[in-house]
Amino acid sequence: MKQAAFLRRALALLGHDARRETRQAQALAGSLLYLVAGVFAAQLLLRPVGPAAWLTFYWLLVLFVSIYTVSRSFLGQSRGLHLYYRVSVPGVAWWLTKVMTGTLMLWVLMGFCAVLMALWMGYPIQDTGLFVLTIFLGAPMLVTVLTLVSAMSQGASQPAQLMPVLGFPLLVPGLLLVHRLSKLALDGLSWDLVWTYAGAMVGLNLMLLALGVLLFPFLWRD
Repeated sequence: MKQAAFLRRALALLGHDARRETRQAQALAGSLLYLVAGVFAAQLLLRPVGPAAWLTFYWLLVLFVSIYTVSRSFLGQSRGLHLYYRVSVPGVAWWLTKVMTGTLMLWVLMGFCAVLMALWMGYPIQDTGLFVLTIFLGAPMLVTVLTLVSAMSQGASQPAQLMPVLGFPLLVPGLLLVHRLSKLALDGLSWDLVWTYAGAMVGLNLMLLALGVLLFPFLWRD
């Protein structure tokens, strides 16, 4: 019964958070504009763009837009709304809701970035299926770390400046893995080489999710 009630509350929170993000269309529009401006600038400055440069710039752009997007999870909340959620919502349910909402949004932004770069800068990826898998595994990693860091930074005097400082060191292992996976997609190599890195990404995502479940209730109540 407790598990069923928790699941119903989590789904209700997910629907509420998704509707709130939909109503805040200017935030999503700002992320899309960020991507358009970044790709347009790269198309002008890096011409011609080699495959390795294309891939590196893609993940750099995704990293910065994910920080911009996910930071609004808590830093964009009003004090009153934060207090309301803190006294009425279980910390774990709210954590999972934020991770799911942020992951869905980042999947959309990462796909949009890939399409935009393909149109303006060419498409050097040889194995699209593996590249999609990399995006599928990379978005939860970015969102999980940045959501936790966003919650940690909320009480600071300058949270927007503190978040990148805390987030970058924690993101380095995951970024190395997703870049390696996407490099295999770029080269179109055999999938026999993929499973080690994909398994490591799955393990890292599960570890980060468990860490958030353990730590977030304490951060949430602090």
